[in-house]
Amino acid sequence: MEREKMISLIKNKNKTTLVKAYIQAKEDIVFKGVKQFGDKSLYLVIGDFNIIKKTIDDNKKIIKAFHIDIINRNSNLPLLDYSKVNARIEPGAIIREHVKIKDNAIILMGAVINIGAEIGSNTMIDMNAVIGSNAKIGDNVHIGAGAVIAGVLEPPSSKPTIIEDNVFIGANAVILEGVRVCKDSIVGAGSIVTKDVPSGVVVVGVPARIIKRSINIDSNKIKKEGDLR
Repeated sequence: MEREKMISLIKNKNKTTLVKAYIQAKEDIVFKGVKQFGDKSLYLVIGDFNIIKKTIDDNKKIIKAFHIDIINRNSNLPLLDYSKVNARIEPGAIIREHVKIKDNAIILMGAVINIGAEIGSNTMIDMNAVIGSNAKIGDNVHIGAGAVIAGVLEPPSSKPTIIEDNVFIGANAVILEGVRVCKDSIVGAGSIVTKDVPSGVVVVGVPARIIKRSINIDSNKIKKEGDLR
């Protein structure tokens, strides 16, 4: 999706509070504008809080009991439809709509991926990593636990943050807005990358600096990671 359309979508879409409500009633109730399952013995209703709450209030004389689970609050973008993705996505990951995820990627618990981001094939986004808006992550990349790849949404002309193929980003590293990390490079754990990283190097520190050419990762380590996938 083009950046201008994405910005317009976020600004103009109505905010909703999505909920699941469990309701027991003495008589049948029809909930309009939401998804409704079951019957008066036990309804499951999914939709906007304001619509569901108003129907409950209007029918309180015939409702025996109800419970409401709030899924989000005043959100203007839904989450990604995982049924259309051929990737491993663990519980607790948060992935917004209009994210592109290629085949065999892995998104672990607690990872957050914002609108417009792209995740390459065979790439792993580790626990609690954050991938910002429009960030481009290549193939065979490892984004370590707690790492942050900064997002760029506005202005539309700004450069996205780009991680090229076969890059390893260590745990808790931060890649700032608009930075490009070129292929086959390694970013050390806890580093803050403030400028582009050339291909095939190791960078560490705050701010990150080149310390040597990148080395091949031990073959046993690669095998273990493959087994975990």
